[in-house]
Amino acid sequence: MNKAIYFLILILLSCKMTYGQHEKITEKWKTESISDSNLGDINYHVYKNKIDDRKPMIIYLQGSTNFPLYWQNPNGRYSSSITLDVDSMSNDYHIILISKPNTPLADSITIAPSGRKQYPMKEGYSEKYSLDWRANSADKVINDALKKLKIDTSAIIVWGHSEGSQVAPAVALKNNNVTHVISMMGNSLNHLYDFILNERVSALKGEKSNEEAQANIDSLYVEFEKIYKDPKSTTKEWFGETYYKWSSFTLNSPIDNMLKLNIPILYVAGGEDHHSILNMDYAKLEFLRKGKDNLTYKVYPNCDHFLMETRTDESGKKEWIDHLSEVNGFALKWITEN
Repeated sequence: MNKAIYFLILILLSCKMTYGQHEKITEKWKTESISDSNLGDINYHVYKNKIDDRKPMIIYLQGSTNFPLYWQNPNGRYSSSITLDVDSMSNDYHIILISKPNTPLADSITIAPSGRKQYPMKEGYSEKYSLDWRANSADKVINDALKKLKIDTSAIIVWGHSEGSQVAPAVALKNNNVTHVISMMGNSLNHLYDFILNERVSALKGEKSNEEAQANIDSLYVEFEKIYKDPKSTTKEWFGETYYKWSSFTLNSPIDNMLKLNIPILYVAGGEDHHSILNMDYAKLEFLRKGKDNLTYKVYPNCDHFLMETRTDESGKKEWIDHLSEVNGFALKWITEN
């Protein structure tokens, strides 16, 4: 057999095996692509259930990490950080996901010797990944989807969780078609402030001395100064992310963008979400101070970052209660009422 033909067959078989490996996930989504001179390729995915129906639209923005939207663990099971029940919700809404730069819808991950899940950083990811890329790509996805799908424009919702919660208000500012913003478990103040708050809380709880906490905070300020002095750098990193990523998410705080909006905003927090709750409360205060009434602030007092509640009985046995369906139900009802 001609060597060139042999290698071509191997490549085609490899591609088919790679696709087929994740077909369990990919077959449920229709992938669309946008080529942009500034942003590069933007891939978004529309859930196929009742895709030809005329429905409102939810643009879902997941949280941080460079992981694909769905990842296959070494045990063969799939996981995802998506907090929507897409099977149920797609009966009434077009559900759209947006892949991060150069990252597939589904792929396999590995486990590092430390036990941490890991996924290789794709070429070009660090150069693009920022609040600017995420907000601008979502803006273009909304406009493209409006041309390709039957959309009930009375409800076009940008729904973000965690880091996606910070992006959602920025998208609504860019795209006038957005009618509702849902931000869950995402800070309202400068994200870097969370690291300072964590040190203070740790000292107040007696986990470390005030002196140790202060030394750590002083060290943080040194790092933050470096970031703001070189905000466009995609080669320098802090805490696993580029200076460009950190600066883009913190030059404007989410509360600044939220206050500029006059459309309904649902802001959902968990009382046990140590990542965000200490500064999420501030958003409600600012809306009251400004006399704005378009923010609904809903706190689930015993829930963590992923809407899980942990209870411990008298024997010390722990029980985990998932409130995700309850929270999503509240959000969907809120959409119809606002």
